[in-house]
Amino acid sequence: MIKPLLGKVKSTIGDKDFSEILSKSFYFILFRIGGTIFGYVFSVFITQTYGANTYGIVALCFSFFIFIGVFGRLGIDTNIVKVFSKSEYRSDAGLFYKAVSKSFLVSLVICFIVYVFGEEIVVDLLVEPKPEILPYLPWVLFSVPLWSIVLISASFFRARSQNNIFAFFNNPGRFLFSLLFLLILYFFLDKDPIITVQSHFFGILVLALVSLILVYRDFNGIKFNHESHYWMFLKDAFPMMLASSAIIILSSTDTFLMGVFETNENVGIYNIALKISTLSIFFLQSISSILAPKIAKAYAEDDIKNFNKIVKFSTKINFYLSSSLIVVIIIFRKFLLNLFGEQFVEGEVILIILCAGQIINAFTGPVGVVMQMIGQQKVFRNIVIVALILNIILTITLIPLYGGIGAAISTSISMFVWNISSSVYLRVRKGIKSHFTL
Repeated sequence: MIKPLLGKVKSTIGDKDFSEILSKSFYFILFRIGGTIFGYVFSVFITQTYGANTYGIVALCFSFFIFIGVFGRLGIDTNIVKVFSKSEYRSDAGLFYKAVSKSFLVSLVICFIVYVFGEEIVVDLLVEPKPEILPYLPWVLFSVPLWSIVLISASFFRARSQNNIFAFFNNPGRFLFSLLFLLILYFFLDKDPIITVQSHFFGILVLALVSLILVYRDFNGIKFNHESHYWMFLKDAFPMMLASSAIIILSSTDTFLMGVFETNENVGIYNIALKISTLSIFFLQSISSILAPKIAKAYAEDDIKNFNKIVKFSTKINFYLSSSLIVVIIIFRKFLLNLFGEQFVEGEVILIILCAGQIINAFTGPVGVVMQMIGQQKVFRNIVIVALILNIILTITLIPLYGGIGAAISTSISMFVWNISSSVYLRVRKGIKSHFTL
C-alpha cells in the first residue's frame, strides 16, 4: 500500500504541470496568508478600537467598493488573462494601456454618479437609514478606479505567469498599505473613525502607482497603438464582466441587504462571520491563479488530454485542502470570532451555515475559471445570474425573519445552485469533470 502511494507522489512531483501548480500555488498561498493576516489585523484594529457599529459602516462601504468596482472593470481583468496568455498578444502594450484607461474612466464616471446620489441611496432607499455612512462614502468610491488599475495590472502579470507579482497585488497589497496608513493616521494625526476608509484610499493609491510602474517596466514604455482588434477584446470581456459582476453581487448581496434591514452592529457581526468562512477559499484561489492561463493555453491548442489532467489534479488538491480547512474553522469557530471581540461570538451559527456553503466550493472545484477559459463565459454568466436572482429573493425574504442566519442560508443555497449547475453543464455538455472524484 505504501509503495503505490510513494509511486503516485513521485509521479506527481515529476510531472511538469503538476509540480508548477503545487509550487506556484504554495507561494500564492503564502501571499494569501499574508493578505489575510493584514486584512484581519485591519479588521481587528477597527473592531477593538471603534466597535461593531463602526466596523458595520466600514463593511457596508467595502460592499459598495466591491460592487461598483466589478462594473468599472468591464470584465477586462478576466479577459486579459485569457488573451495575454497567448504568445501572439504578449507584446501588445497598446491593447493593455487602452483597456486600463477605458476601465479607469468608466469606474470614475460610475463612482461620480453614486457620489451625487449618495444621500438618496443610504438614507431614502434603506429600511434602516444610515446617514452616518455619508462622510465615509467619497473615500471609498474614489478608490474604486484605482483598484481597477491594480486588478487589471495584476491579471496581466498572471497571464505572464509572474504569479508572485499577481499574488501580491491581489492579496496582501491592499491591506498591507491600508494597515500602514491606518496606524500612521491613528497614532500621529487623528483618531476619528473616518481614518479607516481614508487609510484604505491611500493604500490603494500607492498600490496602483506601483502596479503601473511595473507594467511600464515590462513593456519598456507606454504605447496606445495596438495590433489586436480592441473592440473584439471588449466584446469578449463583456460577458465575463456580467459573470464576474453577478458573482461579486452574489458575494456582497448578503452584507448589503443586511445593511438595508439591520443595524450596523448586526452587519458587522455578520460580515466577520462571512470573512472567516471565506478563509476556506484560500486554496481554490491559489490553484485557480496558476490554473487559468494553463487551461486557456491547453484548450486553445486542443491539447484535451493535458487539459483534463490539469483540471482533475487541481480539483483533487483543492478539495482535500479546502475541506480540511473548513473542518478546522468549524472546530475553532468561537476562538476565531472572539478575536474580534466578545460581541462577535453571536455570529457562531451564521459561521457554521456559511461554512456548509463553502463545502460546495471545495467539491465542485474551479468551475468558474474553467468555463471562462474555454469560451463558455456566456453560459457561466447565465447560470450565475439565475443564482443571483434566487439569492436576492431569498435574502429579502429571510433577513427580515431571521436576520444574519437568514442571510447565511440564502448565500449558501445560491452558492450551491451556481456551483452544481456549472459542474453539471461541464460534465454533460463538454465532457469535463470539474468536480471532485476519487
